[in-house]
Amino acid sequence: MMSVKEKILLQSMLNTLDRQEVGNHYQLLKKRTSNIDVSNRLRDHQGKFLPYDHQMEESNSICDDEEIELRRNFKVTAIPGSYNSYSIDEKMKRDWSGNIYLLCFLGVLIISYIS
Repeated sequence: MMSVKEKILLQSMLNTLDRQEVGNHYQLLKKRTSNIDVSNRLRDHQGKFLPYDHQMEESNSICDDEEIELRRNFKVTAIPGSYNSYSIDEKMKRDWSGNIYLLCFLGVLIISYIS
């Protein structure tokens, strides 16, 4: 028969062995995953990995078919009476094309009225 102290000692030894086994297993997994080097992998324009056998097309531009979005101008203003709150307003360029077409149309009407 085992005494209560021997049972407690045996259980603590088994728990210690289990923890060491789990720790060793974790170290093996960590070594396996840390050895993977992806610095030489090719990526597409979205940053996703390309297949290993993918042939890169040689071109000067990053996106041939896509339009390059122009940088937008933002105006950041602090909101009065608040702490660390800001209002972000986009500065819009005015579209004068509609006004120019209207002036041309009015010019044609005035010239046709005069003649």
